[in-house]
Amino acid sequence: MTPDLSAPPLAPPRKQNSPRFLLLLICLFASAGQLAIDIYVPALPAMARYFATSPQAIQSSVSGYMAAYALGQLIFGPVADAYGRKRVLAFGLVIYTLGCLLSLAAPNLETFILARCLQGFGIAVTNLLAKAIITDSFSGQGLIHAFTYMSIAWGLAPIVAPVIGAHLQTWFDWQACLVFLLVYSLLMWAILWRYRETLPAPVHLEPRTLVKNARMVLSSPVFQSCFLAQGLCYSILLVFNIVGPFMVQITLHKEPTYFGYLALGIGMMYFLGGLSNRLHGPRLPTAETRLRAGAWSMAAASLAMLALASTVGLRVWTLAVPVLVMGLCAGAMYPTLMAKGNSLFPHIAGLTSAILGCALLLVSSAMMGLAGFVSVHTLLPLAVFFAILAGTVVVMVTKLLRHLSQLEVRA
Repeated sequence: MTPDLSAPPLAPPRKQNSPRFLLLLICLFASAGQLAIDIYVPALPAMARYFATSPQAIQSSVSGYMAAYALGQLIFGPVADAYGRKRVLAFGLVIYTLGCLLSLAAPNLETFILARCLQGFGIAVTNLLAKAIITDSFSGQGLIHAFTYMSIAWGLAPIVAPVIGAHLQTWFDWQACLVFLLVYSLLMWAILWRYRETLPAPVHLEPRTLVKNARMVLSSPVFQSCFLAQGLCYSILLVFNIVGPFMVQITLHKEPTYFGYLALGIGMMYFLGGLSNRLHGPRLPTAETRLRAGAWSMAAASLAMLALASTVGLRVWTLAVPVLVMGLCAGAMYPTLMAKGNSLFPHIAGLTSAILGCALLLVSSAMMGLAGFVSVHTLLPLAVFFAILAGTVVVMVTKLLRHLSQLEVRA
């Protein structure tokens, strides 16, 4: 048979990324957003002095970053399904890198907050698309292993970031933390340069379908309880990281590195709480039982902090010990809440993940905004804040478990 010479030649097979390279990319990108949140929190008091502003004003740079981070996730998720991972990653990194440069050159607080918002909006693309790249590239047991590596990198970043930031501030100045973020962005650019597109097939953007699906997700009582409880659990670390530096350094007169290691311990408790979900067995409690136990233990720790604040007052141990326990409980509940929320609508998992990420970050940024009004000179206002937060977690977890039991009955 004579070949059809008029037919276009077959396209060469697309080159694939090696699994090791993808794991490196996933780990670097998954931890980027966490690093940019926590690396400069030990320097907040020094930054407040530099910009001649109040603690509440400088703390708004963190909540502004979080709000922009949430918005970026919501936008970049559907766009990356339509136009590809690499293009959207490059676009997000451009915005993030510009934010890093602007933060270093900021002459006043307003410009610095704008720079942090640009950083948050741009860096949102990294964690979100790291999940998408895993789904594109792995299957079976390899998929589970890739998500495990990503979870470890995501969990370790907020643990080590305050320690790195505290030492950079002590050795150089608080601007060194911002230089670190700029260098990290250049490292991500180098990795992205070698990355080959993994999107199997573009998905056409239909605004009407997106709105319909978003309404379906947001109207779910299970989803509402999940993102509120998850956002409040995540807020435990974030609120401590913006209030704690002022209490430890200004009121208790400790060094920045002292707070860095204190934050390291609390982050480690959060990380250990998350690892506890890897334990399985017939004698161990179910995920639902762990949720209930974690919520009530968190509430008990917050009430203990309230009692200590009313009797002993502000000491390092009265501040740290209750937060250590609450961090452990939050870490133990967080993976289960994430799994329950993300698995509700498997046919629109990407959109569900984007909405969940946006919603929980909005909750977290709102909590940090309110925490900016907490006095840093006594422990009682922070203890009251944590007691309200933990009580709300108990309410949300109780509602979630009730809704889940109703769904099981209907099934």
